Amino acid sequence: MIEKTEKYVFFNSINDIVSSEVSEYIKTIGYTPVIAGAGIDLSSGGGVNNFLDQYKNNLAGAVLANPPVTLMRGGVEDTTDEMWTNAKNIFAVPMLNITQVIGKILSRNKKGSIIYLNSIHAEKPVGNGFLYTAGCAAVQALCREAALIYGSHNVGCYNIMRGIVEGEETYFTSDYSSIHHNGELRFPKEKLPSANSLNELCAFLLSGGAYILNGTDLYADEGFRLYYGKSGYYR
Repeated sequence: MIEKTEKYVFFNSINDIVSSEVSEYIKTIGYTPVIAGAGIDLSSGGGVNNFLDQYKNNLAGAVLANPPVTLMRGGVEDTTDEMWTNAKNIFAVPMLNITQVIGKILSRNKKGSIIYLNSIHAEKPVGNGFLYTAGCAAVQALCREAALIYGSHNVGCYNIMRGIVEGEETYFTSDYSSIHHNGELRFPKEKLPSANSLNELCAFLLSGGAYILNGTDLYADEGFRLYYGKSGYYR
């Protein structure tokens, strides 16, 4: 039998390097990660609901990671109707279904958090990742809408717009732009953030004290978006 004192946090995946780090970190502060396995149909609300049924009374929140950009390569002129449909079914549709299920559970509990580990590429083009950026933008909009619906039940929804971290050096490189080539040079400290750099932010967002940020886009790219070249004056 599940102890009532447990606090569970649902993860749609820990294949993403950041969500994997977060799932390990929250164990140290009293949460138990519940990770969707390969047999869980995330494209079906019923599948998610059945999986979470045993945890629902003690569900504290969810951390939802984007699928990898490598599944959605292709520029605007390369994209076909079939590619668009496939991308929607592995990105936006599962995110919507999970949000609906988690949102209803947490609303009944009158507390909790839905954290989207999204990307700055909801707003910043990739070049050869149009389908990925479209999915990121859909999740950004989903968070805002969910914040209105579930926020009335004390459920916080947060959209983390993260950049690349160590281990993701080649994720967004393309022939369209050099911005991600030697990407560490685009950060103020000229080094990539560590993979665990979002652990404490996610821990805070799981707490009740974060609700004032409900519906907010939280830019967590360590200044990458601000890159404008360097003169070397301060070196």
